[in-house]
Amino acid sequence: MSVATAVDYDGLNIVVLVGEVTTPLVSRSLASGDTVSSFDVATHTEDGRLSVPISLNGESGAVVVGAQVCVVGAVRRRFFRAGGSVTSRTEVIAESVIPLRRKAQIRKALEDSVANLLALQGA
Repeated sequence: MSVATAVDYDGLNIVVLVGEVTTPLVSRSLASGDTVSSFDVATHTEDGRLSVPISLNGESGAVVVGAQVCVVGAVRRRFFRAGGSVTSRTEVIAESVIPLRRKAQIRKALEDSVANLLALQGA
């Protein structure tokens, strides 16, 4: 993530998830030639297991069912037509998908997110 300043925008949307990949990576090619992939990550909380849909531009070798990963990104709700009606899906758009064993990479991604928060505050 790039560091932003308070004048760049009025808000900040940062998500950090740590969990297990529970579905295989599904990739599709867009008309533009870009590749978009999706998969799910499960996190465990006091209330039980939560499954979170993840969308990723391109592909990632870190996405293997059963892998423990850290996902850094933003929440997005997108609307689309399906079966003649408009529906929506809330998902995390991944900026980074990092295996948990890569501590330095995770630290860097989190430091960038904190820098974005501090820049927004003007700190």
